[in-house]
Amino acid sequence: MITATKVKLYPNEGQKILLEKHFGSCRFVYNYFLKRRDEYYITHRDAQRSSLNYFDTNNMLIELKKEYPWLYEINAQSLQMSLRFLDNAFKNFFHKNAEHPRFRKKERNEFFAVPQHIKIQGNRIYFPKFSEGIYFKGSKDKLSEIRDINEIIITKDSGYYYCSIIYENEEELPEKKPLSEENSVGIDLGIEKFATLSNGIAIENPGFIKKVEKRIRRLQKQLSRKQNGSKNRSKHILKLQKEYMKLRNMREDFDDKISTAIAKQYDTIVIEDLNVHGMMQNHHISKSLSDVSFYSFKQKLEWKAEKYGKNIIEIGRFDPSSKICSRCGNVKHDLKLSDRIYHCNVCGLTIDRDLNAAKNIRKIGLIKVGSVRSEFTPVEIATSGLYGIYPYRQRSVVESGSSDASAEE
Repeated sequence: MITATKVKLYPNEGQKILLEKHFGSCRFVYNYFLKRRDEYYITHRDAQRSSLNYFDTNNMLIELKKEYPWLYEINAQSLQMSLRFLDNAFKNFFHKNAEHPRFRKKERNEFFAVPQHIKIQGNRIYFPKFSEGIYFKGSKDKLSEIRDINEIIITKDSGYYYCSIIYENEEELPEKKPLSEENSVGIDLGIEKFATLSNGIAIENPGFIKKVEKRIRRLQKQLSRKQNGSKNRSKHILKLQKEYMKLRNMREDFDDKISTAIAKQYDTIVIEDLNVHGMMQNHHISKSLSDVSFYSFKQKLEWKAEKYGKNIIEIGRFDPSSKICSRCGNVKHDLKLSDRIYHCNVCGLTIDRDLNAAKNIRKIGLIKVGSVRSEFTPVEIATSGLYGIYPYRQRSVVESGSSDASAEE
């Protein structure tokens, strides 16, 4: 399978200059041909062929290098990879999977790719234009054994240089565990508690933004007093970038550890599809939502479940997981967001709101894939109609007036 690892680079002064030239040249080529493709579309909108493709821009790159000779200092394949990235961005735009490509900006999009002629020896990585190799820190014994390297991507973040190595791994993905109720868990994500599991485990929200917010606010105030274009302003921008990098690293480390622990422990994991973009429109909770990074956590949980051969089930965002009683199936339509304790007026169940939602998420997910017991609980009866599962069985149970309150509390 294809896997990747990331190492930190320690280039010397000459290598730093050459890396900066690569960043700038690849950004220049990307922006230049983005403009050319837009202009071509405007002038050929009604023609049979209204847009340029990768091969057209690649041929035009030869003439561009004659016009700007300093492009010869850059690895030619890295410039071609910029055209690949641009072509993929337009394809995603045409297929309505992304917005129109934007121009890359300095200090924000510092990266370039190298697709061939890559070699790792000891603690140095060699690729075209860097014949003496760049020193890196990492597991040199493990990386030296890599033979089939697909490509590397060099990035710059807050003044530091990194290399992502993408290579073929001989390990195969394990077979997925069979879907079953045993060793399954439902996860309810929230702000007050980062995650609540259906078995009663609650993961507190670490609140990373509160740990660095004071320093960031102070640096932003100092930055506003610096003169535009001055060296002191550049130094302060770098300090601010490092604080944001610390915040990002804390979030990623937390998501990595929690998602790994869950993926290793449970065979079937049920989560809900949250409309994070819509929730971010609420200015009362947008700051807290950005701090917990639900989307990043779900991404990590999905690929780690695939890595360990576990199952991920995702239920719909409109399923009333919070309003259904996990014991009797009663739907409480007047439940407010401020109600943190769920009290059922029918069976008298009093339970934490998030725990009640996590149990319902687990049950709805298992019904969705048909992995349910032969004897239904009331909440399964109430929700099975959402997916059209066993409609005749549902009707017969309701008509007979039977009820089952043996669901997990």
